[in-house]
Amino acid sequence: MMVLSEGVRRTLRQARLYGYLIERNDQIYHPGAFHPICKKLFALRLVEGGWLMKNDDRYELTTKGRKASD
Repeated sequence: MMVLSEGVRRTLRQARLYGYLIERNDQIYHPGAFHPICKKLFALRLVEGGWLMKNDDRYELTTKGRKASD
């Protein structure tokens, strides 16, 4: 089993809890939030790793990301 960093786990948990994350001002937020969860670059790396999927300004969990967020 792969050990994930706290930042990755936190981002995946937030995506699972809210259903998706939103990109605003080069940062990632959950819907309705004022404080960012992470930077856009970090989220793009999660997309490259197969944990998240990018749809316009939304980031959604992939099957791999859903399993890791448990």
